[in-house]
Amino acid sequence: MAGYRLITSAAYPGQELSAEFGEVPPAFLPVGVARLYEAQVARLGTDLPIYLTIPERYMPQAYDLRRLEELNVSLLRVPEGLRLGESVVYAINFIDLPAGPVQVLHGDTLIEDLPTGGGDLIAVHPEGDDYSWAAVTVSDGHVTRFENVGAGSGRDRGGPVACGFFSFSSSRALVRAITRARGDFVDGLNLYTGECPLRAVPVETWYDFGHIQTYFRSRRSITTARSFNTLHIDALTVRKSSVDTAKMQAESNWFGSIPAPVRPFSARLLDAGESSGTAFYSTEYQYAPTLSELFVFSSVGRNTWTNILRSCHDFLEACTGCKGHGSGDAILTELAVAKTGARLQRYSEETGHDIDHPTRLDGRPLPSLRRIAEEVVQLIDLRSGRPDNVMHGDFCFSNILYNSRAARISVIDPRGYTEAGQRSIFGDTRYDLAKLSHSIHGHYDHIVAGRYALDRPDPYSFSIRFETSAHHGWLQDALSEFEVDGLQAGGRDVRAITVGLFLSMLPLHADRPDRQAAFIANALRLYSRL
Repeated sequence: MAGYRLITSAAYPGQELSAEFGEVPPAFLPVGVARLYEAQVARLGTDLPIYLTIPERYMPQAYDLRRLEELNVSLLRVPEGLRLGESVVYAINFIDLPAGPVQVLHGDTLIEDLPTGGGDLIAVHPEGDDYSWAAVTVSDGHVTRFENVGAGSGRDRGGPVACGFFSFSSSRALVRAITRARGDFVDGLNLYTGECPLRAVPVETWYDFGHIQTYFRSRRSITTARSFNTLHIDALTVRKSSVDTAKMQAESNWFGSIPAPVRPFSARLLDAGESSGTAFYSTEYQYAPTLSELFVFSSVGRNTWTNILRSCHDFLEACTGCKGHGSGDAILTELAVAKTGARLQRYSEETGHDIDHPTRLDGRPLPSLRRIAEEVVQLIDLRSGRPDNVMHGDFCFSNILYNSRAARISVIDPRGYTEAGQRSIFGDTRYDLAKLSHSIHGHYDHIVAGRYALDRPDPYSFSIRFETSAHHGWLQDALSEFEVDGLQAGGRDVRAITVGLFLSMLPLHADRPDRQAAFIANALRLYSRL
C-alpha cells in the first residue's frame, strides 16, 4: 500500500487564539477567505488518502463537511484531552489500515515546499519562536536527537527545529515507538529514529498558525488583494499601491485628515506618495482579525460580538459628531442613486445581461434589475436635510479589524471621495450603515468566501441559500435595533441602500461571473423583504 496522510487537529489552540476565534481546531482557522485545511490539502495533494483529526465534540459547519468531502478528506473524531502522541496513536489504530507508510502534518502548520519522495524524513527549519518547539540535532543529514524545549526556557535552540511535517515508512513502528514513550510524541520520535533513521529535510517557507503572534505573522504572508490594488505586508507596515492615483490619494487623505475623535478607530497612516505613476500609502500592520473572518469562520460568542457592535457604534458616533459644511442628501444621491444606475448599465453592456428582463426568486416573479434599482431609490429619503459628517464609505466587515485586547475596532480601506477626483472625508452615515448591513444582513462575506448555495435554472431565475451560525441570527436582530444619531440600521433608507449596493458592485467582479450571479440573487432576496 502507498500509505496515507494524517493532519493532526484534535486539540483546540491555546487561550490567546481561542479568545480571538473561539474554540476552533487549528486546521479550521481562517486564512484569507478560506480555512487552513483547504490550503493544507492544496499543498499535500490528493494522490494519497487524507485523514483529518478533530476534537470529538466539535461540530463542523455543513459547508465544511461538504468541502471536506469534495477534497476527499475523511474526518476522524478523537477523544478530547489526549496528548499529541496519544492522539496520533489513536488515529492510526482507528484508521486500521495495513502497517505501511504514513505522513503526518500538524494541523497548525502550512509548508509551501513540502518534502517529496517519502520514506523516513522530517521537515526542519532553521528558525523557531519563543514557544514550545522540538529542537533537532542533525548529523550527516539524519536526525540523531529531538529535544522538546518549553516556552520561555531561555535556552538557545542550537540547531534547526521540527516544523510539523513527518514521513514515516512504518505506521506500526511509529505506534510502537510512541507507546513505548508513554504517549509522548517527541520521545516517541527519538525511539522511532533509533529504529528507522529520519532524514532531516530543510524547508524554506514554513507558516506556523499555532500561536497568536505566529498566526498573524503567517497570515500576513497569505493575503488577497483585488486586481487594481497591490498589497505589500511586512512585520511593521501594510503598503497599498495602485495605478489609480486618485483612489490612493483619496484613501491616504482620509487617514491624514480625519479629526481626533475618529483616529482611535483607524489604522495609523505612516507614509504616502507616488512613484513612476503609481500612488501608494502605508499604514501600521495590526495583529488582529477582520470582522469578516470572525463572522464567517469563528465561533466567538455573544459577549465578543456585543463588544464589536458597541465599538462600531462608538466609531459611527464619533463620525456623526464631526460635521462638514455640505449636504448628506447630496452625497447619498451621488453614491446610492447615480453610482448604482451607472454601474448597473455598465454590467449590462459588459455581459449582455438584459437588466430590463423580469426576474424570479425561488419561483416568485420579481421586477427587472433596472426596475428594482428605481424602486429602492424611491424608498430613500433624499430630502432629509441631514448635514454631511465624517464617513468611512466602505464600512463592511472585510475593512474592519477587531482588537480583542482593547475591545475596539480599527478601520482600513476608506472610500475617501464622493465624486471621482474630489477627495473628501465627509458623507452620509446612512451609507456606512448600509455597508455594515450588507455584511450582516446581506452575507457579503459569505459570498466572497464561496460559502453559499446558488441555483440558477435560467439567466433570470435565482435561488440562494446561506449557511448560518447561531451568532448570525442574533447579529441581524441586534443590527435592526442599532441606532446612531437618530438613524436606525434597520430603517427603510438603510435597507434600500443595501439592495442597491449589491447591484452596484456587479461590474467590479467581472472576473467572477459566479459571484456576480450570487450578488444578483442576494439583491433579489433583500429586495423581496423590503
